[in-house]
Amino acid sequence: MQTLIPSRISATAIPRGRRSIFGLALTPRALWLLTAGVLFAIPSFFVPRTLWMMPAWDAAVLMLAVWDALRLPAPAVITIERRFMSAPSLGNRTDVVLTITQSGETAMRVAVMDGLHPALSVLPRLDAVTVYPNQAAEIRIKTFPAKRGELHLDKIYLRYRSAVGLSERWAAAPVEQTIVVIPHAVGATDDAMYLIRARQIEMERRRLARIGLGREFESLRDYRNGDGLRNISWTATARHGRPITRTFRSERSQQVWTVLDVGRLSRTSFERQVHSSRETTPNAIGYQDMTLDHRLHLQQLDQAASAAMRLAQVVDRAGDYSGLLAYGRGIQRQIRPAKGALHLRRVMDALAVIKTEVAEADHRLAAARLRQSQNRRSLIFWITEIAESASAPDISLAVADLARNHLVVLVLLEHPELGVFARIQPRSVAEMFAITAANEMLARRRMVVAQLRRRGVLVVETSPENAGIAAINRYLEIKSRGTL
Repeated sequence: MQTLIPSRISATAIPRGRRSIFGLALTPRALWLLTAGVLFAIPSFFVPRTLWMMPAWDAAVLMLAVWDALRLPAPAVITIERRFMSAPSLGNRTDVVLTITQSGETAMRVAVMDGLHPALSVLPRLDAVTVYPNQAAEIRIKTFPAKRGELHLDKIYLRYRSAVGLSERWAAAPVEQTIVVIPHAVGATDDAMYLIRARQIEMERRRLARIGLGREFESLRDYRNGDGLRNISWTATARHGRPITRTFRSERSQQVWTVLDVGRLSRTSFERQVHSSRETTPNAIGYQDMTLDHRLHLQQLDQAASAAMRLAQVVDRAGDYSGLLAYGRGIQRQIRPAKGALHLRRVMDALAVIKTEVAEADHRLAAARLRQSQNRRSLIFWITEIAESASAPDISLAVADLARNHLVVLVLLEHPELGVFARIQPRSVAEMFAITAANEMLARRRMVVAQLRRRGVLVVETSPENAGIAAINRYLEIKSRGTL
């Protein structure tokens, strides 16, 4: 079994015969022809001598079925490949293509059932295709991954028959795989606009860059009194015949951390429909077409991971360094700040496999790890939710401590339905107590937010679905103003 990360995802195998009598079976066509032999028994009621016609007919059908079965090639002549056309991402359409080739002498009709994970295909589906010798035939399956992380894919089961269609052979292709579904990618148009804006900010930053004592190369110029000898470009000096000095500018690339809380509050889930389609599904007598609603069960962590991925892309395009820290009771994933395509790939792989925990997250542990890993002043986006508590939440103490040396943006995930519920008129005593509790929760939340802002923490309150947009907007604002 192989574990596959999002790139070119494919697996090829040669089917093996099923454990049955020679891996063969009669087709519905053969069974109908055998049943039709009963018609030959009708004349025997009037002429008893014609009773031999029914067993003769059935014997002839069985002989034809055996002849047809002997003509069927062994499963070893068939090769089947499962290929994902794009990296599977949560909630987005991902096409799975099954490519079938066979080196037999005649064409065959192949029915295929792929053992996809239930998160990819709610019900098993049966597809049929005609495969000609030495010609590839394809079956395309539309999937909408409903779960982030690693998914196990089972074997591919197939039944094939010749053009006569009296016998069929069963086989299974061992193409077990484990794929990785990356975080939910939404709003591609908005992301493109953010990337364009980030690029504009970076170009403006380069034009306004001041020559300083950093080590980021700026330009070449003639030597002046006071220039250090170590800054002389000896190759340019030899080329021009006069001393040439290299000038540098202070490095102004920011280090941006994204901190994800994977504790119990991140397990909050909700459901939304992403697609409706007609599927071929098995029933008691065969297969039938049904209309299926593909529903996506998202956790709060799924949306936070999506926000972190989109933010890392914009940060990288703006020329800054992005880091990642995912924590619960312990540190699940930590990636130090860097940039480039390879770094974004590592971030994506880490966000794909982080999991929620049932216990409350240790916020102070995350803050301590950041202080230990990051000495230079940096920008920290902390995506979390405030736990309901009569005392000061641990998250407020953790981020307030970090805000002394870093610029902290606390992205608080809120649920708008709580505010709506707090404003309705109670119709019973139970509703009155529930609405009072909701208003008390909102009041404590506003008090905590006000305290954090007084301590220099930038607070962004948003819904889980809009967390990525809110974080990117605040990052671009900080970037354009040069706040850090």
